[in-house]
Amino acid sequence: MNEEKLLAVARYLEGDMGLQEKQEFETLIQSDPELQGLLEEYKNIHLTLKMKLAPSEEDRAVGAALQQLNQQYFKDAAMAGPVKVTRVVPFVSYLKWMSVAAVLVIGLLVWAPWRANLYEQYGISKEMSVAERGEGDKNNLEKAAAFYNVHDFVAAGKILEKEYLADTDNSLIAYYYGITLIENTSEAKARTVLSKLHNGESVFKYDAAYYIALSFIKQNNYPQALEWLEKIPRDTPSYDKAQELIKKLR
Repeated sequence: MNEEKLLAVARYLEGDMGLQEKQEFETLIQSDPELQGLLEEYKNIHLTLKMKLAPSEEDRAVGAALQQLNQQYFKDAAMAGPVKVTRVVPFVSYLKWMSVAAVLVIGLLVWAPWRANLYEQYGISKEMSVAERGEGDKNNLEKAAAFYNVHDFVAAGKILEKEYLADTDNSLIAYYYGITLIENTSEAKARTVLSKLHNGESVFKYDAAYYIALSFIKQNNYPQALEWLEKIPRDTPSYDKAQELIKKLR
């Protein structure tokens, strides 16, 4: 977790930035997918803690985690005075100066174990097959597949990038290149490649939509992930997994 980025997101949403810093931050957001994901998650957490009047079991579990972490990291401060005073602190004031405890709390919610592995659990293209390859340098595709199939996505991605730039209409190359981009934390670029594939009529049309959803899941942007999962129709190979993911994310 990038704590500096998380703190910047908190300061931005809580109104602690000056005008110039705010404008610079908003410009940075446009080109930083990680910041976009943190921004979305922080908003969700803010609403959960501030607005829910009838907490669910999950909310109560979050509350217990908050209390435990608060006791652990603020123990020294709480015991510094001669009298221990309990008082209600407004939510905005509480988050205005975020500490290690607050970072850990948000980390607990954003990267919770039951969601952290969804991308790995629901990936469907664990092996790259070049049996149906189209025009292009077959030797290079075979090399890319060899790297891809041992999960060396950096090496595979370098080869596939060259092949893709040489033939952007090759759906096989585009599909696996998009996946390597996601694996190499270039999710926004991957979505550009896969969106073009989804907008076409290749056999990878809905698999591309599925991996676009996974790219958002990897960034903890669940609303966008759900939008893409819902684009996948019945009688397609990725439909069942898409439906499972929808249930887990809602």
